Amino acid sequence: MLAALLIVSLLLMLQTGYGLYYRRQIRDVGRQLDFIGKHDSFKLITTQLQSRELSRLVESCNELLRERRAQNQRFIQKNEEIHETIASLSHDIRTPLAALDGYLQLAERAKPVQERTEPVPERAEQASHRADYVRLARSRIKGMAKLIEELFLYTKLQNPDYRLELSTVDAAELLRHSLVMQLEPIAATGYEPELALPSQALVVGQAHAIERVFGNVLSNYVHHGEGRLTIHCRETESEWEFMFANPLPPGRTIDAERLFQRFYKADPARTEQTSGLGLTIVQSLVQKMKGSVRAEQLDQQFCLWIRWPKKREERV
Repeated sequence: MLAALLIVSLLLMLQTGYGLYYRRQIRDVGRQLDFIGKHDSFKLITTQLQSRELSRLVESCNELLRERRAQNQRFIQKNEEIHETIASLSHDIRTPLAALDGYLQLAERAKPVQERTEPVPERAEQASHRADYVRLARSRIKGMAKLIEELFLYTKLQNPDYRLELSTVDAAELLRHSLVMQLEPIAATGYEPELALPSQALVVGQAHAIERVFGNVLSNYVHHGEGRLTIHCRETESEWEFMFANPLPPGRTIDAERLFQRFYKADPARTEQTSGLGLTIVQSLVQKMKGSVRAEQLDQQFCLWIRWPKKREERV
């Protein structure tokens, strides 16, 4: 009987000691959480007691801490992107405005016809210069209008609720139409595109959006491309694939991973009056149409592949 009482007393003492130690570990977890919250520490919760319930509590707390830190990192990254966006927009808008102001000042300094006393040939030459200034100013205004229009489209495409009304369209015919619309700037490159297109390529998409995709890709070639543009089309079991390729200058490389980032420009000098949104809009539009797009540098060739799902055959 005495032995039994001693055993029971020993068990009660052990249980009491374990309970006190358990409570101490819980208080320690609370202190660690307070420290992490006050000091924004990157440490995780630890415990010396390896009980199943306490281990589950510690793991849940650590999971929440990891998620919180991941959210903070995303917030910091978004904040940096906003600052980069503001800087890019500031540059892209200020540059044409400064040029526009310069052209208008030059046109303003030219004397009106009734105030001129120079000989007729000199007056004609000055009138020609003034017309050139006005023409250049108009081109800058058109460039700014296109920039603003692309910004609005980009903003609209970032809305997850924005949907395109999809139907069956002929992507090959839309590409031929886009080539005709870009005929003059493509001809100015000095190269005739090499085309391998089918008579018809029926895909699921939206005609205006597909034309915008092709227009942006061709515009990207005109502003940044080199050499002859090659366009091939290939049919797979479920998709139509369009491939655009052009050679790169010796020693030049393309950062394919950043190519679709907003405001990314491969030319560091930023001499072209472009928004840096062209291929970003291409990617967003193609994805809205359930397609895919990727870019890669193969040897000294820049290659871009765009895929759209094929028209589904109706079952009889």
